[in-house]
Amino acid sequence: MGGTNSKWEYSDHPYAGRSAVLATMHGKLPLIGPVLENAIGMKVTDVSVNTDMFGTFTGDIERRESPLQTAIAKARLGIRSSGKSLGLASEGSIGPDRALPLIVSDEEIVVLVDDSSGLVVWESNTSFEIVKASASIRPGDTLGSFLKEADFPQHMLTVRPNVGSIRPIWKGISELEVLETAIRGCATASSDGLALVQTDLRAHTCPSRQKVIAGAAERLAVRLKTRCPRCKAPGWGDTGRLFGVPCGWCGTEVQLPRAKIQSCALCDFELIEPIIGQETADPSKCPFCNP
Repeated sequence: MGGTNSKWEYSDHPYAGRSAVLATMHGKLPLIGPVLENAIGMKVTDVSVNTDMFGTFTGDIERRESPLQTAIAKARLGIRSSGKSLGLASEGSIGPDRALPLIVSDEEIVVLVDDSSGLVVWESNTSFEIVKASASIRPGDTLGSFLKEADFPQHMLTVRPNVGSIRPIWKGISELEVLETAIRGCATASSDGLALVQTDLRAHTCPSRQKVIAGAAERLAVRLKTRCPRCKAPGWGDTGRLFGVPCGWCGTEVQLPRAKIQSCALCDFELIEPIIGQETADPSKCPFCNP
């Protein structure tokens, strides 16, 4: 988001000068805090709480809730731990993209929870430029091509047994000697004699993920700067689509978006904005005209 906002630009914002805590174990404060302070004057500090309890990328602790609910739970944990009323957190999902399953994507959510008002505002950001390397490796194997793919040591690595027990797990590996030691130990613990070496996807060990988190924070900042036309609460923005556009030939409803929904994060006020140019659907999209 950048920019050089002057204090007067956000002096009337309800969060200007207020303190919020960011629940993180993995160094996310520089990615989120300055963006919100620059946009609305919110002062963000981090609070070290056990966010791993909600799930880990290595799978040793399963994530049981959706990414959004997990981020909200993290923010509420930060609130309880600090005694503050404003909590922030983020959660990432890295894997096959929902729309393009052959491509790996990183979707990051950043959420603000206001315990004093009940306001919950979130935004997301998606990237296809995430580094996510994985290989089953035998001790003594040549590592050069894999390490290049993994952007090692800029991106750190994890190692665990390839088959059977998930432990031992080595995390945050950035030195070749440590990597080779971890491969030997984990291969010994695996029934097939291989070690599973993967990108360490935690935020502080994965630079390509850091960019996506910062982008989600920028989107959240824009959302928080926008006030509800009715109740003036922060967080007004795009929250969905209405689908169903009549075919230009036969009138059959085609499942394309026809309008944007904008709504408040606190009250029930919403506005529906038709999508210009989407009054009728191209017959090539119609299940009857082009079966």
